[in-house]
Amino acid sequence: MAQRFRVEIEGDEELIQKLNKMSKGFRSKALLHAVTQGGRIVEREAKARAPVRKTGRGGRLRDSITTVKLKETNKLAKVGVSWRKGKASRTAAFYGIMVEKGTKPRSRKDGATTGTMPSRSFLIPAYHSKRDQVSRQIKVELSRLIRKAAKKGM
Repeated sequence: MAQRFRVEIEGDEELIQKLNKMSKGFRSKALLHAVTQGGRIVEREAKARAPVRKTGRGGRLRDSITTVKLKETNKLAKVGVSWRKGKASRTAAFYGIMVEKGTKPRSRKDGATTGTMPSRSFLIPAYHSKRDQVSRQIKVELSRLIRKAAKKGM
């Protein structure tokens, strides 16, 4: 299972109070927009760090990295940054987890063993390197949306 990371906005009480005064529909949209902007920062960094094959046919994993909206729980907006996989994906980078975490030797049904692959982590380091920037960007986006809503009189 992939690691989950959480970014919390703390300490800016005025921002949090203004956000809580907004209508629920607008608040959800504002939170989702702000969190998505933060996710895109991690997405760009992960794409820059993703390993690419040197043969000229590479880049499938890099091109499949995207930011997606996740199911809301407890009124929190959530996004995930990962590689697309499965039928819905044009670039089935199913092997992303194997590149990120590496592989161990396994026995096949015919008795042969598979090789190993060392970890070439790129997604987790992308998050760790941009964590502070993501937090700042979310605050900036929320502040901007709150000011915009205040001018309209929401």
